[in-house]
Amino acid sequence: MFGGMRGPWGHHVYHSRGFVGIRYWILRILADGEKTGADIMSTMENLTMGRWRPSPGAVYPLLRDMEDEGYIRSTERDNKKYYSLQEKGREMLGMLGAGPFYGRDLETSSIGDAIDRASDYINYLKDNREQIRSSSAYMEKLKKLKNDIESILGW
Repeated sequence: MFGGMRGPWGHHVYHSRGFVGIRYWILRILADGEKTGADIMSTMENLTMGRWRPSPGAVYPLLRDMEDEGYIRSTERDNKKYYSLQEKGREMLGMLGAGPFYGRDLETSSIGDAIDRASDYINYLKDNREQIRSSSAYMEKLKKLKNDIESILGW
């Protein structure tokens, strides 16, 4: 049924935008507590550092389906619908693995988090310096980043 790293909906568990990907993200986000659909979309946007925000047309039908399937439940108050994880959703999350997205949580909630993440990426780039040095496009991008960092530092 699962086929290696594939989830029960048929796609790779960590696929960022696939049908399964959004379902997985919803489960992960709701594991932290009750949220509205808008909160879920905002959290996804934060997790991708603003690079992707799913549309209401992608999220709300999935929320409805996942509720119908018993993974989540909704309650209404203050003219808003709040979603929470049900036991079936916790079990599914346990089967899929509640590890960090893409090997590490992507949520950046502070400047310190952003600096730590940048440091991780710099270490990756250092490990691949020969490939970078052989590409003028990569070198130009890194020179621009260097200038951006220097402007932050006031150099």
